[in-house]
Amino acid sequence: MNTNVLVIGGAGYIGSSCVKELVKNGYNVSVLDNFSTGQIEKVDEKAKLIHGDILDIPGLEKIFQENAFDSIIHFAAKKAVGESEENPELYFQNNVIGTLNILSMMNTYKVPNIIFSSTAAVYKPKNEDNAIYTEDSEVDPINVYGRTKYMCELMIKDFQRLGKIKQYTIFRYFNVAGDTGLKFQEKNAQNVFPLLTNAILNGTEFTVFGDDYATPDGSGVRDYIHLQDLVQAHVLALKSETSAIYNLGTKNGYSVKELIQSFENATGKKMNVKIAERRKGDPAIVIADPASAHENLKWQATHSLTDMVKSTLEAYGYFSGELV
Repeated sequence: MNTNVLVIGGAGYIGSSCVKELVKNGYNVSVLDNFSTGQIEKVDEKAKLIHGDILDIPGLEKIFQENAFDSIIHFAAKKAVGESEENPELYFQNNVIGTLNILSMMNTYKVPNIIFSSTAAVYKPKNEDNAIYTEDSEVDPINVYGRTKYMCELMIKDFQRLGKIKQYTIFRYFNVAGDTGLKFQEKNAQNVFPLLTNAILNGTEFTVFGDDYATPDGSGVRDYIHLQDLVQAHVLALKSETSAIYNLGTKNGYSVKELIQSFENATGKKMNVKIAERRKGDPAIVIADPASAHENLKWQATHSLTDMVKSTLEAYGYFSGELV
């Protein structure tokens, strides 16, 4: 059992929930975070806190010299697609060079295993009639964010192929939503669930980008996965003995208009919705085929859209209203 786990970015939205689950499962957890976006108060008190940065090589040397890690779970990354197109240097430096630094430390200090957070943004967008992605779907990122993640994937695979690390698990996330009870509120969050929550609770405008797609209601369809299900996959991956890439999704798609309806049902409020033109590069439908994770990790998403909506609303302070 890989008992000593370093969670990089362990104070973030996904990382803090993963740390909570790892501690619950008996792992010795250390958290490395620069707290630029992470929230220190959300980190489980049983985890060891290390303030540091993946771009600080002398700092990383000290951390790896003073600690013996069996596995690395690497969440730390810049993740806003729009920002990546405006500031590619920041994304290549933080995401790619940062990951290279981690892999170099793993090689030097003989840390065998890495679990890496990748993204569905590595895939080439499909046409509207063929929108389910397997791990064998064509990879061709259309933005800098997706490209940095794919570059990291290639580096990890080469380090393993050359014997510089022993094993990897690469998870390609689809759309993560919901809360695990930590009530994590991301500042300036650009993900759709926090945006919907803000709109429904504060009466602000929510923008739907495109309602003329070839989908049942014209709005874009995406695969949403509950944070708790996503975290569980990482715990299972620590027990895996095979290097692999896995999609993490549900094979269920929900349109933007369906999300709006779910939030309205949950709160009994009407959302202020504006329809705008499509955003460049947005495909109509993006759905994961998670069959490989089901088969090889014995992992299964169990939470519903209603669970995701309810837990998000609770995280942002809404405790009344009945879900329909």
